[in-house]
Amino acid sequence: MELVQSTSVNTKFSNFVTLAMLMKIYLLLPLFAIFSLTLFAQEPEEKPEKEQEQSTLKEDDDAGVQYKKVLTFGIMAHSNGFGANFRRGKHITGYKKRIYEIEFVNMKHPKEYKVYNPSRENAKGYIFGKLNSVFILRPSIGSQRVITRKADEGGVELRINYFIGVSLAFLKPVYLEITYKRPDGTEEIKTEKYNPEEHSTYNIYGKAHPLKGIEQTKILPGGVAKFGLSFEYGKSPKKVRSLETGLTLDVYYKNVPIMANFESSDYPDPNNMFFLSFYLSINYGKRW
Repeated sequence: MELVQSTSVNTKFSNFVTLAMLMKIYLLLPLFAIFSLTLFAQEPEEKPEKEQEQSTLKEDDDAGVQYKKVLTFGIMAHSNGFGANFRRGKHITGYKKRIYEIEFVNMKHPKEYKVYNPSRENAKGYIFGKLNSVFILRPSIGSQRVITRKADEGGVELRINYFIGVSLAFLKPVYLEITYKRPDGTEEIKTEKYNPEEHSTYNIYGKAHPLKGIEQTKILPGGVAKFGLSFEYGKSPKKVRSLETGLTLDVYYKNVPIMANFESSDYPDPNNMFFLSFYLSINYGKRW
């Protein structure tokens, strides 16, 4: 009798444990289902974020670069004159572009000063001692690398530029208007190429037309190296608006004859074969 009661009690206890386990399972199933649905719902939202992280600009690829080509035009002022440049670039990686540039500038000598003939009331201004007007054409190739990207659309992106190329100096001889006295005592004005041995402050009336003597222009070849920092501030991703500053070094195989040497042969030539210029430019363009 006691064995039967014990067996009955064990059976009831086993059924109770089984029922409790089933209740736990039934209670956990809804929680598990809710948790699974939550993960499933979040997965599509997290995946684009991962893809977005992978699509950010990297050093070794161009992922995330929507516009891979750029075309700009700039005007510049440098320590020895003014000029303009034209650039075309293409992304090599996400942070680096290959750029082709053509730059055209005038180059002045530090000793250039405008003077007037003191004995003439309506005399024209001219640069005394200037032999040639110099204009430089610089075709070059270079790279542009991003240092700091924009934090937002209204931010500023910092880039570093460096170029190397050919420097072609065009030397146009300076022509002046020279006064001569006729036998009858009157004066006449002739246009002549400046000659420091014949022309002085007393017979120079002024500078001739700027294009006079352009057919006698000579070319002096050399090389150029350029380094700069670019600050892009444009808001539109398709438009380029940037401010750039840096320095340029032009080197030639001989002194560029800009000014005449009035001293003895022992005195150093006032001209130089090196031109170091600091520049500031504003650039506008587009991307596609």
